[in-house]
Amino acid sequence: MLNKLATKFNSTNSSTFSLLQRSKAQFTSMKRARNQSAQELPEEFQQRHIEPFNKGCKLILDIDPTLYDLIAKKDFSLFLKKEQTPMTLNHHFSKLASSILAQQISGAAANSIKQKVINRFNEFPTFQEMAKLYVDNRSQELRECGLSARKVLYLESLSNYFNENQDSIEKLLTEDSDEIASQLVANIKGIGPWSANMFLVTSMERMDIFAADDLGVARGCSKYLDSHPEILKDIMSKRGPLIKRSKIKHVKKNWKIYDEDIVEKCGELFTPYRSIFMFLMWRLSETNVEVMEKREDEFVEK
Repeated sequence: MLNKLATKFNSTNSSTFSLLQRSKAQFTSMKRARNQSAQELPEEFQQRHIEPFNKGCKLILDIDPTLYDLIAKKDFSLFLKKEQTPMTLNHHFSKLASSILAQQISGAAANSIKQKVINRFNEFPTFQEMAKLYVDNRSQELRECGLSARKVLYLESLSNYFNENQDSIEKLLTEDSDEIASQLVANIKGIGPWSANMFLVTSMERMDIFAADDLGVARGCSKYLDSHPEILKDIMSKRGPLIKRSKIKHVKKNWKIYDEDIVEKCGELFTPYRSIFMFLMWRLSETNVEVMEKREDEFVEK
């Protein structure tokens, strides 16, 4: 799956493609004008990570070498070489279920609840076992593990969807990322666009996912654009009539909230490796390194 990178970029309509290519070319020229050159990541760093990730980092550094330190400061757990997890339906079900468990609570609390479920059933239930739990009127057992009533309903929707649509889901998971996200949101209670995008990254391991509506991504892009005024100027000069206002609010007002379409355009500069750039924006958004590392690890474990 990791070697099957998202191909949506190759099918983008010609006008959007040309616009993006012009932007990349201009930013490359700006980079050279600043007498900067892309720096190779340490060999040992590359050896620890999968090849698609290393290839993506090279492209990102060719576009903007100032991101070198942000990449090299710490390994990326999701992209480390490791035994490949079989991409079964139950693997994907477990990832989506974990996403539901983690909603509105801390990572530690979510892990605690998941462990209680595992202890109760000896392992995390498959979607077939979970669906049967509801048929047998045993959903109270999930409540006893610490799940809220709403999350119990969400898990019922998830398990029934997988149990009743196995063949169509198998086919769906071969489609492009937008189609997968759209169908998950439409058919599973409790799965919104953000959860669907995170599923595409952590379970499907797609390399070209970018959640412009994510708080951390928005804050990271704000810092990034503020430190790269030439990029912001170029994006603003090409801004079309369709403006997507950001829904993000913050009280401290210690960083500027850019409209969602601006954040999206920032991410598009790094197609087809926007997932990597998204991780970099999360890193950039967090000033506390220990907190950043903890959040990255919790995200990968979902």
